Amino acid sequence: MDLTESLEGIVPDPIRYWVRVCKDAGAVNMFTIGVPDPIPTEVLEVYAKAVYDQEMKGATGYPPFVGEEEFKKSIIDMEGNFGAELADDDVNRMYVTVGASQGLQFIFSIFKPGSEVLVNTPAWGTIHNMIAHSGNVGVPAPLFEEGRFVVENAEKALTEKTQAVYVNFPANPSGELVAESEIKKMCGWAVAENLQIVSDEPYKYTIFDRKKTPYKSPVSFGSDINANVSLLSSFSKIVKPDVRMGFIRVSPSIMAAHEMVGFYFRNLSAGASRGLQAGLRAMIDGDPKLGFLKSVVEGYRVKSELTQKRLGEWGCEFPYKPAGTYMLFPTTPDGSDAEEWVKKTATEKKCGFIPGTSFGGSYPGFEHLKKHFRMGVGGGLTLEKLETVLDELVG
Repeated sequence: MDLTESLEGIVPDPIRYWVRVCKDAGAVNMFTIGVPDPIPTEVLEVYAKAVYDQEMKGATGYPPFVGEEEFKKSIIDMEGNFGAELADDDVNRMYVTVGASQGLQFIFSIFKPGSEVLVNTPAWGTIHNMIAHSGNVGVPAPLFEEGRFVVENAEKALTEKTQAVYVNFPANPSGELVAESEIKKMCGWAVAENLQIVSDEPYKYTIFDRKKTPYKSPVSFGSDINANVSLLSSFSKIVKPDVRMGFIRVSPSIMAAHEMVGFYFRNLSAGASRGLQAGLRAMIDGDPKLGFLKSVVEGYRVKSELTQKRLGEWGCEFPYKPAGTYMLFPTTPDGSDAEEWVKKTATEKKCGFIPGTSFGGSYPGFEHLKKHFRMGVGGGLTLEKLETVLDELVG
């Protein structure tokens, strides 16, 4: 049997590996998988009713369903409230996907096998597998340092094989959000180098203070940049993780590159549940500004600030300051190697974390990330429970 050579680029999921290590070491307080807090019940009821009504129609055909175009228009309206200025005709470049992960696989697979994608690092631990699925290579690059775009770092990582740049703000694992002007500089550089920009934006709905740290998507930086931006997002961070529904707005330049691009994406996105689409459309049509998330995000802010304070007193440092999300990426309290520290903490303190090697620390040039660990404070974790665990952890 001849199998694809792309399998050579796949590595075991580093995050789930460390979840198992922590549990095997005795951890019971798991701050490992980044999971959002529950949203208000009344919003879920709107969502669930629309799903039910759609299913009770008895339709048995394949997606897309009648109403998908309207669902996309609802998404465009929603995105306009979160810094992504999309045009009406972007409906023709938008595809509903089974989570953002499917969209990422789609967009990376559009490039010729053997291509390279610059990955702003630290980065989500699975993104390199997403790229490798397509027979391409993710190249870790410190595109931003201390919140500023460093063109020398970008140019150093650039080769004749580079096709795209992957960015994710606010970022997983750190929650960091750099200034709009710095993201725009990076996008300008990428366009000048004729690169595509893959902008993964599922956490922009969880920014703590939009006045203090506003976010503007690369699609909003003018027509020259917009033409090279593929925007992805996911409802898993808005509703809950098992609502596997996302979307991708493919860049105009990719859409124009080949007459079959649209058919390619259409075929691959045919698995998106019509019931989920109906439920999500009802939810965002009733609240396109996602006002129901305000209390949830406020909870993230309070827990994040408490955690930063307590861990800071313990000796942890926060070079990457979270502006949103339910994740933090501090250093170990004594600056030691995080892999050994995570194992020891799981055994002695019964707390599980993910070491920085899962987010780029295993690559040459990113050794400083080895002393970092990711901590998730979502998943329904109450403030009272967090306070108790922090007392036990730092005591």
